[in-house]
Amino acid sequence: MFVDHKSGRKLHRTLHDEVLQNVQQKLDRCRHGFIFRNVELEFVDGTLTLNGCVPSFYLKQNLQELLRNTPHVEQIVCNVDVVSSCGMSSVRKAK
Repeated sequence: MFVDHKSGRKLHRTLHDEVLQNVQQKLDRCRHGFIFRNVELEFVDGTLTLNGCVPSFYLKQNLQELLRNTPHVEQIVCNVDVVSSCGMSSVRKAK
């Protein structure tokens, strides 16, 4: 249970909402946060799934490390592709 500091009302939020809000705050505070806006987040049963693309392998690793110790996240599944204008890419082939 959480308290809205403006109204003083008690709010009931799910763990799902709490985790996603925590993750979004981490991304917003990160210096690369504007790049990570293209990444979709999904949280189910302790697993945080990341889907989207970033322009470098460095940023993909940075994203995973940034979210590694998030409370209630037991596993991170990173389905983030690296798509670069210089020719290197990890884009998966369509099934």
